[in-house]
Amino acid sequence: MRTETEPYDLHILVCTNQKEKGASCGPKGGQEIVDHLKAWVKEQKFKGRVRVNKSGCLGKCESGIACVAYPKGEWVIEAKPSDLPAIEQWILGNSP
Repeated sequence: MRTETEPYDLHILVCTNQKEKGASCGPKGGQEIVDHLKAWVKEQKFKGRVRVNKSGCLGKCESGIACVAYPKGEWVIEAKPSDLPAIEQWILGNSP
């Protein structure tokens, strides 16, 4: 076993959870945000420094799509696919 403390400069998790009952981020466009951000990160040549992953429930589904960036632990909630330009700027602001 091997551990690492910070394999990426920035790691972004986007909720894509799809619950059978109640609010969830997947049907609101969570996967669309993940797909767009992965392509954008590659286009920006952040590959290997910035990682975007889909995640299960982050506990904010009632509010809209939730995203969190580590290592800062900063959250974006109530996100929508139409917020992608602002999310890109948020990533740029969190990237070293």
